[in-house]
Amino acid sequence: MPETNDLNAHNRSLRPMWNSLSLLNGRRYGDRYPFEANQTYALPRSQWETVYDKSEIASDQLVELIQWYVSDHYTKQLPRILELERYYAGDENIHYWQSGKGPKRADERITSGYPGYITDIHAGYELANPLTYGYDNPLSNEDSGENFLNQLRQFNRSNDEAYHEMTMFKNACNTGRAYELIYCPEGEKIPEMAVVDPNQAFVVWSTDVKPVELFAVRYFAVNVKGKTTYQIEVYTAERVYYFVSDDDPAYGWKGMGSDGHMFGQVQLLEYRLNDERQGIWESQIDNIDAYDIAKSEMANSQEDFSNAKLVITGEFSHNKKEAMTDKQGNFMFIDNITGRYTYDIKDANGKENKQAMERLIQTNSNTMFLKPYVYRDANGNKQFNQTTAEYLTKETNATDWKIYIDEIKQRILQGSNTPDMADESFSGTQTGEALSYKLWGTDQQQAQLQNAFKKGLMQRMKLLSIQWNNAKKGSVDTNDWKNVTISFTPNLPKDDAKQVDLISKALHSGAMSVKTAHDKLADITGVPSDTEDERQNTEDDKNVGKTHDTFHQALSDAKKSLGDGGNDGHDPADSTAE
Repeated sequence: MPETNDLNAHNRSLRPMWNSLSLLNGRRYGDRYPFEANQTYALPRSQWETVYDKSEIASDQLVELIQWYVSDHYTKQLPRILELERYYAGDENIHYWQSGKGPKRADERITSGYPGYITDIHAGYELANPLTYGYDNPLSNEDSGENFLNQLRQFNRSNDEAYHEMTMFKNACNTGRAYELIYCPEGEKIPEMAVVDPNQAFVVWSTDVKPVELFAVRYFAVNVKGKTTYQIEVYTAERVYYFVSDDDPAYGWKGMGSDGHMFGQVQLLEYRLNDERQGIWESQIDNIDAYDIAKSEMANSQEDFSNAKLVITGEFSHNKKEAMTDKQGNFMFIDNITGRYTYDIKDANGKENKQAMERLIQTNSNTMFLKPYVYRDANGNKQFNQTTAEYLTKETNATDWKIYIDEIKQRILQGSNTPDMADESFSGTQTGEALSYKLWGTDQQQAQLQNAFKKGLMQRMKLLSIQWNNAKKGSVDTNDWKNVTISFTPNLPKDDAKQVDLISKALHSGAMSVKTAHDKLADITGVPSDTEDERQNTEDDKNVGKTHDTFHQALSDAKKSLGDGGNDGHDPADSTAE
């Protein structure tokens, strides 16, 4: 559950003592965000009703109230959401790390990619197989929900529902929340749905024991020819208000009118991944940052090794010499009297000075000549110094480093209940039971995610039933949505031949109806269940009553084309189902 919205209570829970280390800073999520970064907005219903009168033009009090929420969201909640979306896109904070390295030092910035990996694994596991919608009225056996389901199928087909759900779940995995807009295009009465980016929307709930949406806001920047304006849309249970602002999304609003709608509820819906609205990998950001630093520093060590410094002790020795000149090319001599460098060819006595010579040493040559030398120490004693030449490098323990990053990686995956597909135990032929144990943690979390996500889906069903009834009286009942069932089918490795065999046995024994068999085979054959029903309903009269035998023969043919169901390259995830 969420911790609290009370900052004072939160601070008291930290229990600082006089001898505590200065580690707790009173800010949720460490130094990243303020305490209010992920708070749920709540407003007493009575206070909302005071400022909202359902009129076509929003009152000044209503605008002032909503502007406060937009300002709070823009300054306190938006930075967290944008950072989480950056991490999913691979733009992790290592890219902005102030490493303090010098200009000649390697400073690579390598990201782990784990946020994207974790989100995609969970979204694919949960929703790669489309949701299955059914209908069950426990109060009436005669209510098949046919009208509602027919309209729902058409709605899902026209809105590419499978892709829509995948995008919604991805947003929820990243930021802990997702937003969906149910609307009717201008001049139309047929509803549609669209995904709204979590960084552009928020919902304000009532403070009731069972909260309901009071209003929702969608705001976003529009850039045209270098000029930025903000569009603000406010959704209530009766109307949608439109505003525009030139400089700041929270101030200087200009009203652009309003529209009524027939949904009877706030059209902008919030889906939560969990009660805390926490992303699926958000708790592992510290470990992700540590992994990025470890990988980057190892890359830097390898690069610095290639540019290691050569340290030489001793004197260069080389037979080849050349006349010494200054930077301008003027020859230099050694004064016979002072022993210093001079440009004079002769000394003060008129005697020619000796030409100054220098050894022709190429420090970047593959071969260098060194010789020992004798020098006097501070006491005047002669000392002998042996020559050395070696690279100055930093010792790197690759084994310890690998153990360290593997430990971090394990913590990231375990903390997000994500299977490690690079694990060798996931390859080869394993029994379904063995695979189930490895996915046990994932399954436990997915059960929680499904229940939380279903709340948003059921709210969608509610809005659709209200709108369909209002648009065409009697087409559905406004309470039909309560009888809709939603099933998730995890996207697990499966053996199609084994599935066909199991369906065949269940059908032959009478434990499964032909309709259910059609549903089960739809993913294997690629033929929708309804289409298969229609094909069998159009059989000749001579085949009436033989549907069971005909379908059983089709199963046998499918088994022959798929194989005998053995370990023939299929992943036998269901091999223990028998």
